[in-house]
Amino acid sequence: MTACAQPGGGRGVFRNPWLLGAAMSALYALAVVLGFWRVLAPDIVFVAPDAPIAPLGFGEALRQLFTSPPTLQNLVFLLPYRFAYEGTFWVDGYVMCLAGVFLLRGRGVGWGAAWVGGLCAAFAGYFATLFCAGHRGVVDALAVTCLGFGALLRGVRTGRLRWFALLAAVSALGLAAQADLWFLVTLAQGAYGLWLVWREHPAWRPLARGVAVAAAVFLAVGWPALRHTFAEARETRAGQLAQAEAAAETPAQAEAARWRFVTDWSLPPEDLVEWFLPGAVGHTSYPFDPAPYTGRMGSAHQVLRQHTVHVGWPAMLLAALALLPLLRRDPAARDLPFWYGLAAAALLLALGRHTPLYRAVAALPVLDQIRAPVKWLHLTGFALAMAAGVGAQALLARWPRAALPLAAATALCGALVLRPYVFPLDLRPTPLTAALPPGATLCNAVRWPQLDAVCRWRRIPLADDPLRADYAVAPVPQPGLTPVATQTLARPRVTLGLYRLR
Repeated sequence: MTACAQPGGGRGVFRNPWLLGAAMSALYALAVVLGFWRVLAPDIVFVAPDAPIAPLGFGEALRQLFTSPPTLQNLVFLLPYRFAYEGTFWVDGYVMCLAGVFLLRGRGVGWGAAWVGGLCAAFAGYFATLFCAGHRGVVDALAVTCLGFGALLRGVRTGRLRWFALLAAVSALGLAAQADLWFLVTLAQGAYGLWLVWREHPAWRPLARGVAVAAAVFLAVGWPALRHTFAEARETRAGQLAQAEAAAETPAQAEAARWRFVTDWSLPPEDLVEWFLPGAVGHTSYPFDPAPYTGRMGSAHQVLRQHTVHVGWPAMLLAALALLPLLRRDPAARDLPFWYGLAAAALLLALGRHTPLYRAVAALPVLDQIRAPVKWLHLTGFALAMAAGVGAQALLARWPRAALPLAAATALCGALVLRPYVFPLDLRPTPLTAALPPGATLCNAVRWPQLDAVCRWRRIPLADDPLRADYAVAPVPQPGLTPVATQTLARPRVTLGLYRLR
């Protein structure tokens, strides 16, 4: 029996796994279009505060590709920046989907069910909505490193060195993107490796050779990222911790300050209601959000959330279906105890300061420097998506033709989860920026964020000091003007007024 004839593999037109994959990929693309419909115009992007908005030219992107640690992002940046700015998140979402398909297929899950599980992973809310915060490195590290689960499974089962080499290569790419998220996923992969050794009983000689090859490839590909992680990144985090402890007068106060810093952005238990009711505690902390976040996630200085913790209704329902006894004899269900255990453990750790357990975790090396315990929730989303793929396998064993409708429902739910987090940012020329002569330098003295974004997008030079700029934007109190337009464009000895009447 061929792989595409397995339960959940699809029938009829989609008997061919390549055609099925094309259809599922189209569903992913359609969900992206539906979710980001409001920002698909050429000069409209979504708000992403932590993502640089300054466009890169091809030459600059190519130079960055060879002068910085290799990441998937750097490849996407070679695209025209209009696509690269938003496309990094979309590409990483698709890579996360492929990571789920790759792993589930390795466990014998049919093609249709594997794609459903992959889509559940791509649209897991915390991962899928991080574009709203602009955490490109986090999304990139998660998607790429999760490809290693499938490579690890194949390497342990077959002993073939190519799978260990692939595991090391994607792990190196993930490290270069974001070290702390890479470390959490790597911990989960280590636990999965031990689980596989216990369940599969592989021969130790091929396994030892594979580990040696993986170590060699990881060092070869990931050396620039390793050097950055243990130099600049570690020094940066040490400086942040020192700053957090600076105001302490006693060792006890310093320890308390460090604990607060490390456990900022812990997941409040009451936010878990969003698993069943997305948006129950609001969406984001942005002042322009029509449904602002009303919870308490954030730091000691501010409440700030820029994403959802909703896992996805299809993922939850299918993961629950995987608990049914009918799956006990299915080889695809061999890893279910691991995925459920990982989901529960990661959820508990995501609570951070809201659970006593995290005191012990935060005392461990490396983990004592990883901030925002809610990051563990990424592993919960991925683990539940893998359980959902097994649940879809059971469902499609009885109704094989349901593969596409089930995947379509998963993609549609994903689009609905994305939409509330897409806030359009108009980067078309404003009257102020249109009046600037070519090459003129602007100082935004009133700190109008959208004006800065337009200038960066239009490659208009910005200066911090008005004396170093050709023009400066300053407030001009005059009656009859709208608040947005109460500014003038001033040049030394020359003043140009640009006003919009009510």
